[in-house]
Amino acid sequence: MRHAPFIALVFSVLASGCFAPLEVDHGPAEGMVLAAGTVGDDAASDPDTLDAIVSGAESRSTDDEAFRCAGGVISASAADEVIELTRTGPDEDIYTTYDRIDRIAGIFEECGDPWGMFPTAYRHITARGVSAVEGGEFRNPAWARRIIVDFAGRYLLNLRLALTGDAPSWAWAHYYMLADKPDVSRTRAVLVAMVAHLTLDLPHSLVAIGTTEDDREDFFVFGEMMIEVADDFILELDEVYEADTHDILNGFFFGRWVDGAFGSDATITLSYQTIRTKSWNNRWLLEQSWGGWVADTEIYTAFWAIDGVLATLDAAGTI
Repeated sequence: MRHAPFIALVFSVLASGCFAPLEVDHGPAEGMVLAAGTVGDDAASDPDTLDAIVSGAESRSTDDEAFRCAGGVISASAADEVIELTRTGPDEDIYTTYDRIDRIAGIFEECGDPWGMFPTAYRHITARGVSAVEGGEFRNPAWARRIIVDFAGRYLLNLRLALTGDAPSWAWAHYYMLADKPDVSRTRAVLVAMVAHLTLDLPHSLVAIGTTEDDREDFFVFGEMMIEVADDFILELDEVYEADTHDILNGFFFGRWVDGAFGSDATITLSYQTIRTKSWNNRWLLEQSWGGWVADTEIYTAFWAIDGVLATLDAAGTI
């Protein structure tokens, strides 16, 4: 169930967003409120999904406070630590953002809690972005700093909402539900988290930080950095969570994928660069007075199409 030769297959169907400007502070950001209340509202408010989120939050808050872990999830005291780490403030910068993600990943990893699979991967990506800013790899380093902080802030907000038993955006709610299900492969669950962040969060983050066409080159440079660190977080996901994402993520990032193994649409469905291009284009749509619903519809449709492919592969024991 956890073995994965298949990634180019799911990611390109998925690229758009549902966020307005994200306030980097504690409490629901306006962008996240919009994300949960647009086209995906029916999914976000699905009783079974929300019940699963609440159940997952309760399992992280009802055990003995003296212990860090209980039954493979973080304890109440550890969950409180994570919640506090998600509370960003007006002085947030790329260094405090990386520190938050790194510490959150460590707390979840200590218990093998599957809610931590995404930050385990994300800290490598954030660290690479920070080093690129320091190394002068961006034409516009101010833009790079803004995207690192705002983009991560959307993940942090959704994590806080999930841990407190509230409703995160519909895409993140689906990830946390899947991560808690013993009959769902961890490979599928962490891929869904990546899809949620790249397709739902990213376009709205681009809008929120005032991205323009002049930032296009930096946007794709930033995307290449995720590819550069892929081997690092693929290894760590396997070591910590027994999530074997090697084959699928190599197909996703590097295109080493054979369509014949999974069908002729495999590569186009899971192409990382295609998804990022869609996210860039959806950023433009979100800025138009008439384009928001178009972007939201594409995001929603793409997300569930990709999840359907992942679910099929999971059921077949491919991932």
